[in-house]
Amino acid sequence: MNSRELHNNAAFLTRRRWLQVGGGIAGGMLLPPSLQAGNADFTPPARQAIVVYLQGGLSHYESFDPKPQAPSDYRGEFQSIATSVPGVHFAEHLPLLASRAHMFNVVRSAYVDSPSHPVAIHMTLTGWNLPGASVEGKNRNAMSPSVGSVAARTLGPGRPGLPAYVTIPHSGQLGERVHYATAGLLGSAFEPLDSGMLPESSEGVFVAPPNLRLHAQLAPKRLRERLALLRTMQSGQPGKDVGQPSSFHQQALDMLTVDAAGRAFDLSQESLTQRARYGDHLWGQQTILARRLAEAGVPFTLVNYTLNQVKGQDWDTHVDNFGLMKNTLLPPMDRAVSTLLDDLSDRGLLDTTLVAIFGEFGRTPRINANAGRDHWDKVFSVILAGGGLKSGVVVGSSTRAGDVPLDRPVHFNEVLATIYHQLGVSSTEVFKDTLGRPLPVLEHGSPITELLPG
Repeated sequence: MNSRELHNNAAFLTRRRWLQVGGGIAGGMLLPPSLQAGNADFTPPARQAIVVYLQGGLSHYESFDPKPQAPSDYRGEFQSIATSVPGVHFAEHLPLLASRAHMFNVVRSAYVDSPSHPVAIHMTLTGWNLPGASVEGKNRNAMSPSVGSVAARTLGPGRPGLPAYVTIPHSGQLGERVHYATAGLLGSAFEPLDSGMLPESSEGVFVAPPNLRLHAQLAPKRLRERLALLRTMQSGQPGKDVGQPSSFHQQALDMLTVDAAGRAFDLSQESLTQRARYGDHLWGQQTILARRLAEAGVPFTLVNYTLNQVKGQDWDTHVDNFGLMKNTLLPPMDRAVSTLLDDLSDRGLLDTTLVAIFGEFGRTPRINANAGRDHWDKVFSVILAGGGLKSGVVVGSSTRAGDVPLDRPVHFNEVLATIYHQLGVSSTEVFKDTLGRPLPVLEHGSPITELLPG
């Protein structure tokens, strides 16, 4: 980015953007006390969150909002099946999740403001529009921090030696062509720790990301001495007692020496039987790692469900939508997410771990000439579970044709506001960026009240 672009971005942040959020912040002040996460009487029920991101855009027709009564060129090839929630049906290739529908909630009327992959990905991971977002151009968080970075900023590491935010397998979407899961102007201290690639079988070895391994010839004592020297040099006052390293350096030191992170990432600590329960495939191993991180106390984990690490748009089913969904995409997701919910529940972690599953938008109502569905931002489905939310609730609905919300439209910022609320992050809070400029958490959006208890 050149100096002119930096200047323009700064101007946008300090003038136009601040004016845009003013109404949202004022509106937030009118929320009832139970919805104000900053209220001293509010105890956040969720201590950690796991977001499963479906890059490319999940078809709501072939998953959580089938339309058996729609015209034939809309409804598709799949049958619908009953779920454990009376009157609620899913598409037939999600039998495990259908039998567990009472454990989670479905928002059937979510929407975003653009059918562009980069724009919608940025919006669903940050809550902000990035004009001109593209693979070729604005493909990084120039300003707005991701929801994971905001959570890391607010919650900090769950305990010494752990990262506050992890991306599995990396922070990139559409392969690694865009990176909107990063910290933006919040600063490098709140960037995610990338896990690196996981094995594609339950017997594959995975110990820890390379950057969590202390060099064989570098002892912890020597590393501490190097950090003390660095701090002395930065202070510009050699010989002065410089005290403890910065919190950022201290966190890095803890992760390398305390070994809590190393233990959490070590999949060999899980039995082969347990790893196979999640699925003998990449997504299964990514998901069991996410559970291990949540159990260890990592506040926020983003799991990118993508098989093609170059293209990274597996759910972008423009061609052969039904074959891909039936044979490649839905079965591993069904198994991995269902096992995650069971495992969290069995370990007493579901009440304190919020699980969200979504992509950047839905798919078109009309099936195209290639037996596929194209981009559709006007309505799609989102799954929210645990973290103190109600369960078995369906929020909103789409029309008989599944093309737009029929009732209770839910802008995606409401989904993010709900995640923030349960974690104890005020969506009306305004941070300061590294230069002291205002950095609002969300442009607009309040928690989905239908999902909040009492």
